[in-house]
Amino acid sequence: MSITPQVPASGATVVMAHVFPSFGFGGQQARFATLAGALGDRFEHKVASLDGDFSARALVPQHANVSYRKMEQDKSVISGMVNYSHFRKYFSELNPDILCTYNWGSMEAVLSNRLGRRLPHIHFEDGFGVEEADGNQLWRRVTARRWLLCASHVVVPSFGLEEIAIAKWRTKPSRLHHIQNGIEYSRFQRPPSALRSTVMVGSIGALRSEKNYQRLIRAFIDADRDGNTNLKIVGEGPERERLVREIKVASGSPRISLPGATKAPEDALRDFDIFALSSDTEQAPLTVMEAMAAALPVVATNVGDIANMVSAENRAFITPCGDEGAYVEALSHLIQNPDARAALGAANRKKAKAEFDLAPMVEKYRDLFNTILREMMHQA
Repeated sequence: MSITPQVPASGATVVMAHVFPSFGFGGQQARFATLAGALGDRFEHKVASLDGDFSARALVPQHANVSYRKMEQDKSVISGMVNYSHFRKYFSELNPDILCTYNWGSMEAVLSNRLGRRLPHIHFEDGFGVEEADGNQLWRRVTARRWLLCASHVVVPSFGLEEIAIAKWRTKPSRLHHIQNGIEYSRFQRPPSALRSTVMVGSIGALRSEKNYQRLIRAFIDADRDGNTNLKIVGEGPERERLVREIKVASGSPRISLPGATKAPEDALRDFDIFALSSDTEQAPLTVMEAMAAALPVVATNVGDIANMVSAENRAFITPCGDEGAYVEALSHLIQNPDARAALGAANRKKAKAEFDLAPMVEKYRDLFNTILREMMHQA
């Protein structure tokens, strides 16, 4: 049964329910944290994490109007009906003005809303797991997205996702919003660092299978020809134990470290000389923008929008995803050439300042939320 949502009075607080598969550290959660702090008091955010992980709340500014609720999904054979009941109760208790869902893992919340309350809905798609890498969309998910999202607004951060949404999910252009991620550029300006005797290769990201940090570890070992380089992978996630084993089997080198997640990526980047990304699938990663703003050269696999994100000078170091030899060669070249690192870093910083500013992203999201509120007024 559909219930017509109440339209917030002019100037009243807008309550937004956000359903995340996980609120652990990640780019999607970092963007939410930035938006929650920048949008102001008019927007109140209720965050649900379906796996019970709220570690990314450390990223949310203290002044942001955000609260949290654990709501784990049932995994039994009757999970559909059980979770439908859970979400229906959740929506009734919160009585939000707008529902926001994130990636495939939140689709049961989308289904519950479509069959029940029919709140104004925004779905955020930021990328896929390894099972849908290289645009290899699973047909059952394509079919589900076509039906579940046909009346929703869909937000994507990359050109690749925009193409998929139009061609495969058949999202209406009027309902599709390509909003580029943005960063607080000044936050990542690094003071001149003292000369180091070793080069630091670094990466920041959730330790998940699609990031393929095993590839980075192997490449680092092959590229570090003089044994005078360190590798630091900053992040946390389900692949930690596997990566620890990979390090032990491959080299046992104490020069490879996994220090855990950070709520201050600017501090981690300050220690890097090269930023490396080895993912099987990405879209428009915030970490690449942040590394560019920190004047770092980027070595990465050519996935998503990365080749177009980096400066023209840096594109030669964005290598085909399956060509590990090319990745090793690109990493080795930058390890051995400090002048090249400096030149690429300066070009990346210039492009980041010109193209990845935070303010346009915040205003586009504010405009989207206000557009939905106007739609509610017209439907009331």
